[in-house]
Amino acid sequence: MVVSPPPRRAKATGITAVPGKKPSKAKVKVADKRGGNDEPATNLELGLRIRALRESKNLSLAQLSESSGISGATLSRIENNKLSPTFGVLARVMIGLDIDWGDLVGPKPLAAGERLMSFAEPGDGQPAKVRASSAAILHSLDQAHSLPIIIDVRSRQLSEVGGLIGHRGEEFCYVLSGTLVLHLKDQAPRVMKAGASALFDSNIPHAYVSGAATGAKALIVVVRAYGAHGQPGADEQKT
Repeated sequence: MVVSPPPRRAKATGITAVPGKKPSKAKVKVADKRGGNDEPATNLELGLRIRALRESKNLSLAQLSESSGISGATLSRIENNKLSPTFGVLARVMIGLDIDWGDLVGPKPLAAGERLMSFAEPGDGQPAKVRASSAAILHSLDQAHSLPIIIDVRSRQLSEVGGLIGHRGEEFCYVLSGTLVLHLKDQAPRVMKAGASALFDSNIPHAYVSGAATGAKALIVVVRAYGAHGQPGADEQKT
């Protein structure tokens, strides 16, 4: 999962909120809408941030298209806030720009004396879509370095989730129920039953699929990159 993420606001990971759902008590904002006066400022600014980052690196749309594998027309629509990028598309844009999701959000530091705290009751969480899977984003704060997500994986094939995608940072996965299959580039697929967990460098292209028709549910925690985590060359891996 490119989660990633994600949080910090979930928008930075390209996660798409399910329309018509009321936000949870955790007060997260993840929807990237195509219009409307109630759209969160961060979502409205996503396209502008991408354009500013591209221009700061002296990249043309054609050059970013080549490095990210995303067509120039699609990139233009994203920059002009006419298209909500999917999880996979946003991940590839970040790879092409050599940034992580924190760069997109422009995180703000905690005020002096302020401490990070967020609580969610059972059933809370902003409904969202992570690639082809339904998910609930439990906490999404600008100041946080991690994004916790409950994900319900139903897809059985890699092609259904967009293949393997890597992103800066680290990722933790804990299987809550069912059978989950974790795919990591150059590694044999790892079949994970309820209670199994994994922690890995999310620069490695990866994806989750279900190991059974009944699906799988897992807790995914995406941790953004810190300095040395985004090592040169690591983000050049593509599928």
